Amino acid sequence: MNPYTLTLLRHGDIDHHGRLIGSTDLPLNELGRGAMAASWQRIVRHAPVTSIATSPLQRCREFAVQQALAGGVPLHVAPLLAECDFGSWEQRPLADIAATTPDWQTLLARGLLTPEGGERFDAFRTRVLTGFADWMQQARGSHRVLVSHGGVINVLLAELLGTDFNVARLMAVQRGGFVQLSILDGHPAYLLCCA
Repeated sequence: MNPYTLTLLRHGDIDHHGRLIGSTDLPLNELGRGAMAASWQRIVRHAPVTSIATSPLQRCREFAVQQALAGGVPLHVAPLLAECDFGSWEQRPLADIAATTPDWQTLLARGLLTPEGGERFDAFRTRVLTGFADWMQQARGSHRVLVSHGGVINVLLAELLGTDFNVARLMAVQRGGFVQLSILDGHPAYLLCCA
């Protein structure tokens, strides 16, 4: 099997107003569209994109559809690659969450905390890995791009690099930024770049 480059592109800024946004379907704002366009220019300079997958949420999907149409690239819309559903914490101010539960992100990732009505971390992780495996069975070519979310990207980085989720979170792919890996099935992934 031939190696391929996998680019994980995080959606750009949204008007979240300091609130926790997971499954809430908000569009990109102007700054977010600009950051993604700038990242896309860097991504296509690396190598022509041969396959694109995207979360169905509009902050990812709209940009992915534009790029797929412009480049004549196959597009896979993957509901399993949407961001985590934070249940009762959706749209709650991050400052309020941090005030009552200072280490909430670590607790979520360790499965020690799940907001009421929210998605358990192990279920989220399983969903993401299943969605990624489904796409990889269809994807072809040497440069595959996934347009998705911070949580999804961290799950994939942890899995592909063989590390803990809370370690992968430290790589902190910023909104509108991306990370690239070189992958050969059956071998460890190699981190090429993080921007």
